[in-house]
Amino acid sequence: MIDEDIAEATLKSAGSRADLLLAEVRIEERNLRDLSVKSSQVNNISTFQDAGMNVRIVLRSGVGFASSNVVSKAEGLRLVKHALKLAKTAARKNPVALSEEPAVKTTWEVRQKKPLVDVSTEEKLEYLNSLDSAVMKTKVKVQGRYYEVKDYELSGYFANSDGSRIRSFLPRIKIESFNLVSAKGQTAQSIRQWGASGGWERKDEWDLLDGLPQEMRMLKKQLEHGKMVKPGTYDLICGSEVAGIAAHESCGHPMEADRILGREMSQAGKSFVSPDMVGKQIGSRYATVMDDPTVPGTYGYYPYDEEGVKARPRYLYKEGRINEFLQNRETAARMGVQSNAASRSEFYLREPIVRMANTFVAPGDFEEDEIIGDVKNGVLMHSFTEWNIDDKRYNQKYVSREAYFIKDGELAGPAKKCTLEITTPGFWSAIDAVSKKVAFDSAECGKGDPMQSMAVCTGGPVLRLRSVVLK
Repeated sequence: MIDEDIAEATLKSAGSRADLLLAEVRIEERNLRDLSVKSSQVNNISTFQDAGMNVRIVLRSGVGFASSNVVSKAEGLRLVKHALKLAKTAARKNPVALSEEPAVKTTWEVRQKKPLVDVSTEEKLEYLNSLDSAVMKTKVKVQGRYYEVKDYELSGYFANSDGSRIRSFLPRIKIESFNLVSAKGQTAQSIRQWGASGGWERKDEWDLLDGLPQEMRMLKKQLEHGKMVKPGTYDLICGSEVAGIAAHESCGHPMEADRILGREMSQAGKSFVSPDMVGKQIGSRYATVMDDPTVPGTYGYYPYDEEGVKARPRYLYKEGRINEFLQNRETAARMGVQSNAASRSEFYLREPIVRMANTFVAPGDFEEDEIIGDVKNGVLMHSFTEWNIDDKRYNQKYVSREAYFIKDGELAGPAKKCTLEITTPGFWSAIDAVSKKVAFDSAECGKGDPMQSMAVCTGGPVLRLRSVVLK
């Protein structure tokens, strides 16, 4: 149980200096569990309990952040002194400013039908073994079979000198699978992840006992019957998984304001986007990409960010134009706008930075069969096995895991290792049709130094790209 008096005492010890813009205190408690099975054998069983706190002090001269796995009033005082020292000595070239945001006093939680803490190790092991058994029954040659379930509950209390007080409880579950299918002397790899906010019941929505065997049979078919795509110009249909990775990599990352302003330059790279590009055409009128933390039950869900700002849907590309950047309070102040609640951290030891949540292409008004039916000569890239993008998020490459030729509006057999190399404007400008239904995939997004792995979703509807070059 979090002792909120410790947070209040820590905040009080930050004082009321004339140059103090903001003081923040966060206390967290985590209960984590991890179980994995490799080739029908138990590979790992572990549990972990953790608690800690952090302090962030914002002065005009700089920002100081200090954290500890000790939670006490004495430790809070030590963290305040350390954070103050860091903020004083930061000596920023330009004075720090923060966007003005309303104080929030609230409590939020994600409810569970079957609480994760109540699920026994035996039940989890039985579930993972059932996945392994279902894959083995396909008679497909699958090597290196690996299945893992991770889950945790995160309780938090946030307080700042603006008057915000936020209590939170967030349970998350994630299942991962790694499989290598062999056929005709060739191999194909399947690395998949499913994640959600909620309880043990969320796994039933993924129907993996049926879905994983289908994946193995599909990969075998791709290896045995797939034909290479002859390099040339085609119409390309992108499934939701491909739409999602493109949204994340070539829209979400380049629209992070800290990256645009240069903070990430020596860590995760730069952005082809500059602050003056809001309103600039980047794609066709069908290219609308959103980042929305408020989608219930998603892996990247949160209603308030780590600065206490209320979350909302963010329209990054809107009808083909750059619309808004992902902002925290500091970047927002530098750009003369309000924060849109994009400040997140992996856990209490790490400083909050600008991050995505659930990034996806917005739905359109086409039926999927309409989109395929209007293609004379093309390829359906249903999912990907490889992607690459440069550090400006401009030049990119996607290689298919599951793909099919399209002839005169009909699927015409599997296409092997279909490859799309394209620029960011080239991808989004080629879209001329978007389907009505959005599907999500969970993922872990890496950013920062030290590296932070953040729970996110990618996703989208089915997209049609006209006249793109495939290899």
